Amino acid sequence: MAEISEEETINIANNFLLSSPPGEFLEVAIDVRALLRDESILNASAPDTFREYNTEQMMSVKSPHNTHDVLICKAGEIGDGEFLDYRGKQVIVFDHIRQQVTGSRPLGAADVTAEAEPYRAAIEQQMVEYATEFFPLGAVGVYGSKQDDGKVVCTVCLSAARFQGANYNNGRWRSTYTCVFERGTVKVTGTVKLHVHYYEDGNVQLTTDLNKPMSVPDKGNANATATEVVKAIQKAEAEFQASLENSYNQMSDTTFKALRRVLPITRTKIDWEKILKYKLGVDAVGATAARGAGNQS
Repeated sequence: MAEISEEETINIANNFLLSSPPGEFLEVAIDVRALLRDESILNASAPDTFREYNTEQMMSVKSPHNTHDVLICKAGEIGDGEFLDYRGKQVIVFDHIRQQVTGSRPLGAADVTAEAEPYRAAIEQQMVEYATEFFPLGAVGVYGSKQDDGKVVCTVCLSAARFQGANYNNGRWRSTYTCVFERGTVKVTGTVKLHVHYYEDGNVQLTTDLNKPMSVPDKGNANATATEVVKAIQKAEAEFQASLENSYNQMSDTTFKALRRVLPITRTKIDWEKILKYKLGVDAVGATAARGAGNQS
């Protein structure tokens, strides 16, 4: 078998890293390095791989003053290791390798899109209230921008994770909504991603997502429009969770049954009681034989 090249090795290793379950990236990184003949070959690509994983997973970190959570996500990234924190009126500096906040600076004029700011702030406030009620472990980030054609855009991000290594399960919920304001209407395109890993006496992962386009009226008032946007998001996510629950309820009668053979190859049901009696008989005969051999000795 031909030996794979160093470039192929790096690609394979990075694919493993980027597929790491939520909350288990560092453990996977340690295991991957241990499998390499020379762990240094990953050093050059590590910064980009860590950055891609952290932002794609939309991990959250505490703000420098520990007052709220800040999302490390692509929508809020404005520079090398710099992420917007509108709630804290700052830009935080994040070290992707150590996964730590290393500094901050105040928001500048270039960090705020004036036309989008009233809507952005109103949506963020209501999304924080929504997340507090339904995602107590979640974090929210809402970011404003402007398209080349002048349309205002607000990108809504929500990420919630629960890590229970002691119970052998970890999971993360990620949702992103792009809200485009045009002609009295807000077009909302949303994506929800769910990734759960359960690994007690096995290794089971669930990955599922939802893509849903929506449209709500622009009320001409930031708070009123934000209410419509958040109501649409809440409805879409409630329907998504309800569909998941229905799927789980059906799994025991469909999916899991399909994973095992209903009857053995003989097409005859196994008589477990008969087998148990047979085993007890064999054990009794064995015990009698053992006693007879002992007496003879």
